[in-house]
Amino acid sequence: MPTTSSLPSLQGKTFLVTGGNTGIGYSTCLNLAAQGAKTIMCARSSPKAASAIASIKELHPEADIRALIMDHNCLATIAEAARLFSAQEPKLHGLILNAGVMAVPYETTPDGFEKQMQINYVAHWLLTSHLLPVLFSTARLEGPGSVRVVSVSSDGHQKYSFGVTKILYDASEVEACSDFKRYALSKFANVLHADSLHSQYGPGSESSRQGQGEIWTASLHPGFIDTQLNEKIRDGTSWKFSWVHRVLKMFGVLRPWDEGCVSSLFVAASPEFTAAMSGKYFNEKAGLKEPNPGTKDVEEQIRLEKWTREAMQKGGWI
Repeated sequence: MPTTSSLPSLQGKTFLVTGGNTGIGYSTCLNLAAQGAKTIMCARSSPKAASAIASIKELHPEADIRALIMDHNCLATIAEAARLFSAQEPKLHGLILNAGVMAVPYETTPDGFEKQMQINYVAHWLLTSHLLPVLFSTARLEGPGSVRVVSVSSDGHQKYSFGVTKILYDASEVEACSDFKRYALSKFANVLHADSLHSQYGPGSESSRQGQGEIWTASLHPGFIDTQLNEKIRDGTSWKFSWVHRVLKMFGVLRPWDEGCVSSLFVAASPEFTAAMSGKYFNEKAGLKEPNPGTKDVEEQIRLEKWTREAMQKGGWI
């Protein structure tokens, strides 16, 4: 299994990490910055980002790390943050789509989407869409493998977990799902998104053949990590699942937060990640794993891409 210490020097490279101020995202930022990368930490508020950045700089005073403020509950902030980044940074080598919530009660955002789907998937689709120009320009300048997009999913998307086989578009069907099934749907969408990006822009794609730029992608399961993401389980507010946290921790299945970034770092920055691995799904040890078979349905990928793009156009976010 690769380790965080096995990363090469990342001097001269720029990475952007969503949800970078806590948990897996914080650990990802810490390790990228430690290897010399220019690291863009995305967070919902300046104070939260400043506190996290200060902690990293205590360990690595020379770290080149800065904040980019966005709120996944508000898509307008995603588009604005992408605009600011593109105006300030000429290159982007790694986009790590890490931010997320898990199993929260049913709620629609002010933008009109189910909360977990917007935070975990829609906002990331929008961010990626707005950053494609800088990703392409970097890829054209530095060649295949220089630019990568990482989609942090979860084994919760697997059919055996919560029975997900396709995306649900009917609002009443979505509302009728359990909190965990809605989470699984959003993580299923993360894998579809990564696969769609691979098909459109990865090795062998028309984008690559025509010289527009080649972007390598992958989705992954970070492991069962003890982070703020599962606080609903940890704090016992969901009594049906609070025992899960205790049992997983008792048997060593629940891993500390700083171990959850291994696969993200492997996909984003390791020279051992190859073109043949683009479009694949990885486990928490950076090993290949089969995702939910439904995510390989090309028609399902196209359907989700079309639905998302049309929704973003209708809302004026693209």
